[in-house]
Amino acid sequence: MMATIPIEEEYGFRHWIWETPDKFDHARVRFENVVEVPNFFCENPVKLGLGGKWKQVEYEEYIAAAHKTGISGHLHDSEDSYIIRLCVDKGNTK
Repeated sequence: MMATIPIEEEYGFRHWIWETPDKFDHARVRFENVVEVPNFFCENPVKLGLGGKWKQVEYEEYIAAAHKTGISGHLHDSEDSYIIRLCVDKGNTK
């Protein structure tokens, strides 16, 4: 099952939708293996070798995708790059 992962790059510098052919947990492990290398710094996420498709999007599309998928990520350097599941409030379900 493909995972769609919205990614914010460098505190709002750019926003991406990463469509990976992997399930979420496997994609997160591969992501962490790349970004946890000491002195890692992302200049272009498309060239990280993570596979899948990377689409640069506007902030609004990134936010909508994060709410839809319940997933978000941040990509910058080895100290602050991550992918997480969000706790998205879907409103009152009464």
